[in-house]
Amino acid sequence: MTIKPNIFKKRVLVTGSTKGIGRAITEKFLNEDYEVVGFARSGANKLTHESYQHCTADIGIPDMVEALSNRLSDKKIDILVNNAAVFEYKPFVDMNWQEIQYMVDVNLKGAMYVTKYFLPLMNDASKIFFINSVAGLEQLENQSVYCATKHGLTAFAGILGKELKERKIKVTSIHPGGVNTPMWKDNVDFHDKLDELLRPEDVADMVYYISQQHYNVETKTIKMYPEIEWHQ
Repeated sequence: MTIKPNIFKKRVLVTGSTKGIGRAITEKFLNEDYEVVGFARSGANKLTHESYQHCTADIGIPDMVEALSNRLSDKKIDILVNNAAVFEYKPFVDMNWQEIQYMVDVNLKGAMYVTKYFLPLMNDASKIFFINSVAGLEQLENQSVYCATKHGLTAFAGILGKELKERKIKVTSIHPGGVNTPMWKDNVDFHDKLDELLRPEDVADMVYYISQQHYNVETKTIKMYPEIEWHQ
């Protein structure tokens, strides 16, 4: 699908754009008259919209991310949303090396690859979001590798924000608790309480709200938890 250039529309890049939080963020910005470029591992369930361009990509493969940045080099990015993630809910002793490697490749290294290769396409005073997790702030049982990737992402985002101050690019980490998405349906802590968790739209609304803040506002870390979940 080819997007007709429109110099008046701002452009958002969203990873993991076809389901869950990523899809809600994509739909939110499309509804607000942005152009959206979406990345996902497959084209299944991709949106059909005149202002949406879908790219099939595994962000854990750096050569693939670099190739996409070259292909999209004529498209300036105003907002980058690093959202794509994979999740395993099991004791560390039960995880195999492929699960460990893939979670690190997508959740941590993938976000780094996307940021690395698309920063040159970003305007000054633009915004970068990392859809992190409460797992990036806490130590949660049966989520050892997931927590490790998200804690790493927390540190990366914090330092990146410092390094980009000269360009006035703002970096925000959003740390939701349980969200009613397919990722949580098999989580034994919440599978029977999905309707009581955050909605993907709640996170999307927060991303959009921060994206509209005045250029001199610095919003570094947001914690969002459903009422049934409590963290410090």
